[in-house]
Amino acid sequence: MNIAIIGSGLTGSLAAISLAKVGCNIDLYERLSYEELVDRDRCYAITHSSRKILEKNGIWSNIVSHLIPFQYLNVIDYDLNNKVQFITDDLSLEDSKYIAVGWIADHKKIMSAILDYISILDNINKIPTSVIPNKNNYDLIVAADGSNSTTKKILKKPSFEFSYDQVCITAKVLLRGIKSNEAFEILSSEGPFAVLPLGGDLFQIICSQSKKNASQILNLPKSSFLDYLSTILPDGIIADTIINETKSYPIKFLLNYSFHSGKYIFLGETSHIFHPVGGQGLNLCWRDVNSLTKIASSPILTNYKWLIPIMYSLSRLFDVLSISILTDCLVRYSRSNSNLFYIPRLFIFFILRKSITARKIIINIMTNGI
Repeated sequence: MNIAIIGSGLTGSLAAISLAKVGCNIDLYERLSYEELVDRDRCYAITHSSRKILEKNGIWSNIVSHLIPFQYLNVIDYDLNNKVQFITDDLSLEDSKYIAVGWIADHKKIMSAILDYISILDNINKIPTSVIPNKNNYDLIVAADGSNSTTKKILKKPSFEFSYDQVCITAKVLLRGIKSNEAFEILSSEGPFAVLPLGGDLFQIICSQSKKNASQILNLPKSSFLDYLSTILPDGIIADTIINETKSYPIKFLLNYSFHSGKYIFLGETSHIFHPVGGQGLNLCWRDVNSLTKIASSPILTNYKWLIPIMYSLSRLFDVLSISILTDCLVRYSRSNSNLFYIPRLFIFFILRKSITARKIIINIMTNGI
């Protein structure tokens, strides 16, 4: 099968590898250089669903040395002073063997590892251009060119989207009073924020704030920003030093009305973007890749290639919709000051603290999708 993939970011590149591994001939279209693709100051939470996909494609061993594992995930309801801790014992028996609830990945390291892996595969042809491929030359065209997809604009495919009244502030910070193998997801009325380990005392802070507060925070001098972090971090954790420039980006929700159009398939952030709470972004994109590969490699569809985009859309519908609803509800739940949520919030954390079954269900959804 001849497939064109537009975009060689983390989603497009993994799609190229995965589809090439099942015998497809891939033309990988990318307008950016290797350096431009790699040079992004960003990190991701990697779950066991992604670990399984990377293992299946023979690339896990190339990437795992670049990942920072964490054995503890602390979820805190800041306003109600409630906390639950997820540990490796809460994982399934298979996942717990890896002695990690999840991993944190630096973009530069995993992007370069994946691009280097592509270079050794004979059936991936890299085409450095921004030109959209001629659909008559391919059985399928996979658009993985991101949230501002040129492909979608040319095809005039609309999405349901809105902006949260929030900005995401990120910074790499040296912290004291925290273990190097634990991560935090903190829910507060200002918006959720995460503390992710990057090795040693270095952590990535990902903080959601209202647009008004964010503009004030971003204008703080470094010493004042560190003081601010120390007020919102869990008790006993102190922000010592900012390692890089504090950055921000708006938070939006985007969901395509359809994940395909004719022989075009919209993959990853070309078709869905959700709030970063829960760290589902890249993992959901890579589950897109896994579903597409399973369908494209099915011998039943060899003579019915026109069915592949339809089958792909149907296969991804439940997982994507479920994660979109869960993440959006979690954001609204955490920001609500309504007394209507007070008892449910207390009850949820009580059940999670007391019931390993409840923790197993939640951690399985977080790590393996729905």
